[in-house]
Amino acid sequence: MEIEVISPFPTESLPRVWAWSERFRHQMSDDFSPQTQGEFVDAMLAADGLQKTWAVYGDGELGGMITYQRLSPWVGTAHIFVKPKFQGKGLAPPALKIAFAEMFADGIGKLSFYPLAGNWAVGSLLINLGAKREGCLRSQTIAGGKPIDMHIYGLLKEEFEHAMGTTRSRGDRGSELDSGRDSGRQKEGADQHDHPNLEPGDEGTPAATHGLQLEPDAGSIGGPAADVDRQSGQDQPGV
Repeated sequence: MEIEVISPFPTESLPRVWAWSERFRHQMSDDFSPQTQGEFVDAMLAADGLQKTWAVYGDGELGGMITYQRLSPWVGTAHIFVKPKFQGKGLAPPALKIAFAEMFADGIGKLSFYPLAGNWAVGSLLINLGAKREGCLRSQTIAGGKPIDMHIYGLLKEEFEHAMGTTRSRGDRGSELDSGRDSGRQKEGADQHDHPNLEPGDEGTPAATHGLQLEPDAGSIGGPAADVDRQSGQDQPGV
Protein backbone atom coordinates (compact mmCIF):
# COMPACT_ATOMS: atom_id res chain seq x y z
CA MET A 1 0.00 0.00 0.00
CA GLU A 2 1.30 3.44 -0.94
CA ILE A 3 0.99 5.80 2.02
CA GLU A 4 1.09 9.57 1.79
CA VAL A 5 1.05 11.98 4.74
CA ILE A 6 0.18 15.56 3.82
CA SER A 7 -0.43 18.69 5.89
CA PRO A 8 -2.93 20.14 6.56
CA PHE A 9 -5.94 17.85 6.97
CA PRO A 10 -8.90 19.06 4.83
CA THR A 11 -11.33 20.68 7.27
CA GLU A 12 -14.32 19.79 5.10
CA SER A 13 -13.69 16.13 6.02
CA LEU A 14 -13.77 16.61 9.80
CA PRO A 15 -17.34 15.22 10.08
CA ARG A 16 -16.06 12.04 8.43
CA VAL A 17 -13.41 11.66 11.15
CA TRP A 18 -16.16 11.77 13.78
CA ALA A 19 -18.03 9.03 11.91
CA TRP A 20 -14.96 6.76 11.92
CA SER A 21 -15.08 6.55 15.73
CA GLU A 22 -18.84 6.32 16.26
CA ARG A 23 -19.24 2.66 17.19
CA PHE A 24 -16.51 2.46 19.85
CA ARG A 25 -16.49 6.01 21.13
CA HIS A 26 -17.78 4.97 24.56
CA GLN A 27 -14.66 2.81 25.00
CA MET A 28 -12.22 5.49 23.95
CA SER A 29 -13.45 8.92 25.07
CA ASP A 30 -13.95 10.36 28.51
CA ASP A 31 -17.08 12.22 29.53
CA PHE A 32 -15.44 15.60 28.90
CA SER A 33 -14.66 14.98 25.23
CA PRO A 34 -16.97 16.25 22.46
CA GLN A 35 -20.22 14.32 22.55
CA THR A 36 -21.64 15.24 19.14
CA GLN A 37 -20.33 15.68 15.62
CA GLY A 38 -20.95 19.40 15.86
CA GLU A 39 -19.00 19.72 19.10
CA PHE A 40 -16.10 17.74 17.61
CA VAL A 41 -15.93 19.85 14.45
CA ASP A 42 -16.19 23.09 16.46
CA ALA A 43 -13.39 21.96 18.80
CA MET A 44 -11.13 21.04 15.88
CA LEU A 45 -11.77 24.34 14.12
CA ALA A 46 -11.17 26.28 17.34
CA ALA A 47 -7.80 24.52 17.73
CA ASP A 48 -6.73 25.34 14.19
CA GLY A 49 -4.16 27.91 15.25
CA LEU A 50 -2.89 25.76 18.13
CA GLN A 51 -2.20 22.48 16.37
CA LYS A 52 -0.82 21.03 13.18
CA THR A 53 -2.73 18.37 11.25
CA TRP A 54 -1.90 15.80 8.59
CA ALA A 55 -4.11 13.81 6.24
CA VAL A 56 -3.08 10.18 5.77
CA TYR A 57 -3.83 8.55 2.42
CA GLY A 58 -3.66 4.85 1.61
CA ASP A 59 -3.47 4.16 -2.12
CA GLY A 60 -4.93 7.60 -2.77
CA GLU A 61 -7.88 7.28 -0.36
CA LEU A 62 -8.25 9.41 2.75
CA GLY A 63 -7.67 6.96 5.60
CA GLY A 64 -6.58 8.90 8.66
CA MET A 65 -5.90 12.14 10.45
CA ILE A 66 -2.96 12.99 12.73
CA THR A 67 -2.89 16.03 15.03
CA TYR A 68 -0.03 17.57 17.00
CA GLN A 69 -0.01 20.18 19.75
CA ARG A 70 2.77 21.63 21.87
CA LEU A 71 2.13 21.29 25.60
CA SER A 72 5.20 23.40 26.39
CA PRO A 73 8.26 24.62 24.48
CA TRP A 74 9.82 21.18 25.10
CA VAL A 75 6.89 18.71 25.11
CA GLY A 76 4.19 17.92 22.56
CA THR A 77 1.38 15.40 22.17
CA ALA A 78 -0.29 13.73 19.19
CA HIS A 79 -3.45 11.91 18.17
CA ILE A 80 -4.34 9.70 15.23
CA PHE A 81 -7.74 8.74 13.84
CA VAL A 82 -7.94 5.85 11.36
CA LYS A 83 -10.77 4.99 8.99
CA PRO A 84 -12.26 1.52 9.72
CA LYS A 85 -11.26 0.23 6.28
CA PHE A 86 -7.59 0.78 7.13
CA GLN A 87 -7.60 -0.59 10.68
CA GLY A 88 -5.01 -3.34 11.07
CA LYS A 89 -3.71 -2.77 7.52
CA GLY A 90 -0.38 -1.20 8.45
CA LEU A 91 -1.41 2.40 7.82
CA ALA A 92 -0.75 3.89 11.27
CA PRO A 93 2.91 2.94 11.96
CA PRO A 94 4.54 4.44 8.85
CA ALA A 95 2.24 7.47 8.95
CA LEU A 96 3.22 8.18 12.54
CA LYS A 97 6.92 7.76 11.72
CA ILE A 98 6.62 10.57 9.19
CA ALA A 99 4.53 12.83 11.43
CA PHE A 100 6.65 12.22 14.55
CA ALA A 101 9.80 13.13 12.60
CA GLU A 102 8.20 16.42 11.60
CA MET A 103 7.04 17.07 15.17
CA PHE A 104 10.56 16.65 16.51
CA ALA A 105 11.85 18.87 13.71
CA ASP A 106 9.59 21.56 15.19
CA GLY A 107 12.03 21.82 18.10
CA ILE A 108 10.46 19.71 20.83
CA GLY A 109 12.46 17.12 22.73
CA LYS A 110 9.65 14.83 23.87
CA LEU A 111 6.19 13.58 22.93
CA SER A 112 3.82 12.50 25.72
CA PHE A 113 0.73 10.32 25.31
CA TYR A 114 -2.12 9.56 27.72
CA PRO A 115 -4.31 6.63 26.55
CA LEU A 116 -7.09 5.35 28.78
CA ALA A 117 -6.17 2.36 30.92
CA GLY A 118 -6.56 -0.98 29.14
CA ASN A 119 -5.63 0.34 25.73
CA TRP A 120 -2.68 -2.01 25.24
CA ALA A 121 -2.82 -1.89 21.43
CA VAL A 122 -1.86 1.76 21.50
CA GLY A 123 0.85 0.98 24.04
CA SER A 124 2.41 -1.60 21.73
CA LEU A 125 2.40 0.81 18.81
CA LEU A 126 4.11 3.50 20.88
CA ILE A 127 6.71 1.07 22.22
CA ASN A 128 7.51 0.00 18.65
CA LEU A 129 8.12 3.64 17.77
CA GLY A 130 10.60 3.98 20.64
CA ALA A 131 8.41 5.21 23.51
CA LYS A 132 8.59 4.12 27.13
CA ARG A 133 5.71 3.54 29.52
CA GLU A 134 6.31 6.04 32.30
CA GLY A 135 3.49 5.47 34.75
CA CYS A 136 -0.19 5.58 35.59
CA LEU A 137 -2.42 8.48 36.53
CA ARG A 138 -4.96 6.93 38.89
CA SER A 139 -8.62 7.91 38.45
CA GLN A 140 -7.45 10.71 36.17
CA THR A 141 -10.72 11.21 34.33
CA ILE A 142 -14.32 10.06 34.12
CA ALA A 143 -15.61 7.69 31.42
CA GLY A 144 -19.15 6.36 31.45
CA GLY A 145 -19.71 8.13 34.74
CA LYS A 146 -16.90 6.24 36.49
CA PRO A 147 -13.29 7.17 37.33
CA ILE A 148 -10.70 5.60 35.06
CA ASP A 149 -6.90 5.53 35.05
CA MET A 150 -4.77 6.91 32.26
CA HIS A 151 -1.37 5.54 31.32
CA ILE A 152 1.57 7.76 30.45
CA TYR A 153 3.92 7.04 27.55
CA GLY A 154 6.88 9.23 26.67
CA LEU A 155 8.94 9.35 23.49
CA LEU A 156 12.22 11.25 23.56
CA LYS A 157 13.66 12.58 20.33
CA GLU A 158 16.81 10.48 20.67
CA GLU A 159 14.75 7.35 21.43
CA PHE A 160 12.66 7.90 18.31
CA GLU A 161 15.74 8.43 16.15
CA HIS A 162 17.37 5.31 17.59
CA ALA A 163 14.23 3.20 17.01
CA MET A 164 13.89 4.45 13.45
CA GLY A 165 17.55 4.02 12.53
CA THR A 166 18.00 6.03 9.34
CA THR A 167 14.29 6.82 9.07
CA ARG A 168 13.59 10.50 8.66
CA SER A 169 10.69 12.69 7.57
CA ARG A 170 10.08 12.63 3.83
CA GLY A 171 7.25 15.14 3.60
CA ASP A 172 4.30 13.42 1.99
CA ARG A 173 6.01 10.20 0.85
CA GLY A 174 4.96 7.59 3.37
CA SER A 175 5.53 4.80 0.88
CA GLU A 176 9.29 5.27 1.23
CA LEU A 177 9.15 4.11 4.87
CA ASP A 178 8.57 0.61 6.14
CA SER A 179 4.81 0.02 6.12
CA GLY A 180 4.96 -3.35 7.86
CA ARG A 181 4.89 -4.23 11.52
CA ASP A 182 8.08 -3.76 13.49
CA SER A 183 8.29 -7.34 14.73
CA GLY A 184 11.87 -6.99 15.89
CA ARG A 185 11.38 -3.94 18.05
CA GLN A 186 10.66 -3.75 21.74
CA LYS A 187 7.29 -4.85 23.09
CA GLU A 188 5.85 -4.08 26.48
CA GLY A 189 6.52 -6.86 28.97
CA ALA A 190 3.80 -9.34 29.89
CA ASP A 191 3.67 -7.83 33.37
CA GLN A 192 2.73 -4.49 31.84
CA HIS A 193 0.71 -5.49 28.84
CA ASP A 194 -2.19 -7.88 28.31
CA HIS A 195 -1.61 -8.11 24.54
CA PRO A 196 2.01 -7.19 23.89
CA ASN A 197 2.09 -8.18 20.22
CA LEU A 198 -1.13 -6.57 19.01
CA GLU A 199 -1.29 -3.69 16.57
CA PRO A 200 -4.20 -1.25 16.89
CA GLY A 201 -7.00 -2.44 14.67
CA ASP A 202 -6.33 -6.15 15.23
CA GLU A 203 -9.32 -8.20 16.25
CA GLY A 204 -10.20 -7.84 19.91
CA THR A 205 -8.18 -4.71 20.61
CA PRO A 206 -9.71 -1.53 21.97
CA ALA A 207 -8.54 1.91 20.95
CA ALA A 208 -7.57 4.99 22.88
CA THR A 209 -8.66 8.57 22.78
CA HIS A 210 -6.20 10.50 24.95
CA GLY A 211 -2.66 11.19 23.83
CA LEU A 212 -2.74 8.84 20.87
CA GLN A 213 -6.10 8.26 19.32
CA LEU A 214 -6.64 5.17 17.23
CA GLU A 215 -10.23 4.82 16.20
CA PRO A 216 -11.64 1.36 15.34
CA ASP A 217 -14.65 0.15 13.34
CA ALA A 218 -17.52 2.59 12.95
CA GLY A 219 -20.56 3.08 10.80
CA SER A 220 -20.90 6.20 8.72
CA ILE A 221 -23.16 9.10 9.49
CA GLY A 222 -24.44 11.88 7.35
CA GLY A 223 -22.58 15.14 7.10
CA PRO A 224 -21.42 17.80 4.73
CA ALA A 225 -18.08 16.11 4.02
CA ALA A 226 -17.24 13.03 2.05
CA ASP A 227 -13.93 11.22 1.92
CA VAL A 228 -11.31 13.08 -0.07
CA ASP A 229 -9.34 10.95 -2.52
CA ARG A 230 -5.92 11.89 -3.80
CA GLN A 231 -6.96 10.35 -7.10
CA SER A 232 -9.78 12.88 -7.45
CA GLY A 233 -7.26 15.66 -7.81
CA GLN A 234 -8.12 17.26 -4.45
CA ASP A 235 -4.53 17.18 -3.28
CA GLN A 236 -3.69 18.99 -0.09
CA PRO A 237 -0.68 21.31 0.03
CA GLY A 238 2.57 19.91 1.32
CA VAL A 239 4.17 20.72 4.63
